[in-house]
Amino acid sequence: MESTKSSNIERKALSQITESERQNWTSIAFIWIGTMICIPMLMVGGIFSASMTLANTTLAAFIGFAICSFIMVLTGIQGTDLGLPCTMCATKAFGDRGSSFLMSVVILIAQLGWFGVQTATCAAAFNTLLMYWSIPFPFWLSCVIWGGVMLFTAVYGFKFMKILNYIAVPALVVLCCYGAIYAINTKGFSNLIAFVPETAMPLSTAVSIVIGLFAVGTVINADFSRYAKSRVDTAKATVLGVLPAAVLMIFIGAVMAMAAGNYDITVVFASLGMPVISMLVLILATWTTNTGNAYTAGLAAMKVFSFKDELRPIVTLICGAAGTIVAIAGLATVLQSFISILSSLVPPIAGIMIADYWIIGKGNPENWYPVKGINWIGVLSWAAGSVVALFFSFFSPALDGILVCLVAYLILNSLFGKTSLAGGGRIDIGEMINRVKEESI
Repeated sequence: MESTKSSNIERKALSQITESERQNWTSIAFIWIGTMICIPMLMVGGIFSASMTLANTTLAAFIGFAICSFIMVLTGIQGTDLGLPCTMCATKAFGDRGSSFLMSVVILIAQLGWFGVQTATCAAAFNTLLMYWSIPFPFWLSCVIWGGVMLFTAVYGFKFMKILNYIAVPALVVLCCYGAIYAINTKGFSNLIAFVPETAMPLSTAVSIVIGLFAVGTVINADFSRYAKSRVDTAKATVLGVLPAAVLMIFIGAVMAMAAGNYDITVVFASLGMPVISMLVLILATWTTNTGNAYTAGLAAMKVFSFKDELRPIVTLICGAAGTIVAIAGLATVLQSFISILSSLVPPIAGIMIADYWIIGKGNPENWYPVKGINWIGVLSWAAGSVVALFFSFFSPALDGILVCLVAYLILNSLFGKTSLAGGGRIDIGEMINRVKEESI
């Protein structure tokens, strides 16, 4: 029964969208708005508050998410044109097998890391809550308990989590609004604006962190934009769904952290005058978000290692256990470094897709076709861009990676585009979808 359900879900997820299934752009925009309202946004705002002025924090958030939105519009329009999700859209640039494997590996790394970060945040909030009743509790044990709770609901409790989401998101919105007002009333807006940190973070570094924070979004926009009715609708849904909400959340995170005098999100929430309620909302918000992280990591691991579908619950548990170990190890304390790694690995994928569809294919869906096997030109270009972004960045890792990948793909494609390095030749879209479905069963 589980196998049948999974097969149906995969089939719906991979199939080309028909005209009758297209939706209004506002429904897609609201998906992105809901995605922006999350704890990591507040955490990054808090990090910036320790080394940037409020004006520069807002500017970095705006520039970073404007760049993300621009990249998302380009990758999203391809999804709209083709009616296909991101993994399928990348099958020309990376090949059908190369696209599936590469994206799965990157998503696995990202989601495992975020699971660790949010498990640690939830555990810290839980321990803070217990301390109000003078109950000391080991951090590692709290990580194990809450990691287990999140895993259990990821495997078995999605109906329950749907109910929790209806509570958690509005509660977080209300608490953020209250927190911003509380911070401004407590410190005074003029004082917050005038604050100058002792050590300043370069704007380019902050912009790269912002891009890394939402790196996966630059690649997966096609998963949602394929439902858009037109290219213009994709642009409106992306820009209006991402930019305002994202900048506002980072701004609020920075304001609350400045007022609290600490960028630790647990301390920030505890300082709002309602510590018990704040900790409960923080626990609930991280819980609901992390369930999705664990589930997505499990699916990615299934694809990477070609496990049979009936092993999905076990694989999800293993991924969650690995993420819990990451939480105990202290990934949340080096969040900036983790995000920097994501900004080096993920955006280059989008750069290659943009080069292939918009420059080589001239943005014409008739020039696009899936490629069988692995397109090594795309894979090697991604590797080159990621290495430069990780170790030899000359401006901003995310942008450097995109630029290097784009140029490398164009050069390699002109030299080896007609050789076996470019994959096993073109295949029909229907055949490609069936091949991926069979591998997913």
